[in-house]
Amino acid sequence: MSSNCNQEEIGQMRGGLLFVKTKDRPGIVNFYQEKIGMKVWLEQPEITVLSHGNLLIGFHQLPTDATTPVTTEGIMYTFVYPTKAEVDAMYEIFRDTTADGPPRENTKYRIYQFFAADPEGRQLEFQAFLHPLEPKNALDRYGVRSVDFLPSQAF
Repeated sequence: MSSNCNQEEIGQMRGGLLFVKTKDRPGIVNFYQEKIGMKVWLEQPEITVLSHGNLLIGFHQLPTDATTPVTTEGIMYTFVYPTKAEVDAMYEIFRDTTADGPPRENTKYRIYQFFAADPEGRQLEFQAFLHPLEPKNALDRYGVRSVDFLPSQAF
């Protein structure tokens, strides 16, 4: 493979993101920004990528005449918070809409959690771990340091 650019010049990130199809990108983006506090990470034609910590979700607008359904089956986004109080605060936002009940401790996974849904039916989980975790910028098993990343530009 030949290139005029070396890896350092083009390698902007190490990680990944999920893309899902939506019929109402402005509405779903607004939901995730207003209700959950996600931030716009990248805008591209017909796509908005949102971030919550190191979670990246891309919402791809379907054409208005598309018969393809929105992506909801088998999808669950888990939003992780450092404290139970923050999970409780998210519950207050969803309490009167789609929350499945108050947050509770899950002893099997050692988490504090509740579930809700977005306007298109995707399952959402809000949780805090009840045990210490390694910092996300720790070295992984391959000796690679995970770091926050930002796009340098939209494509």
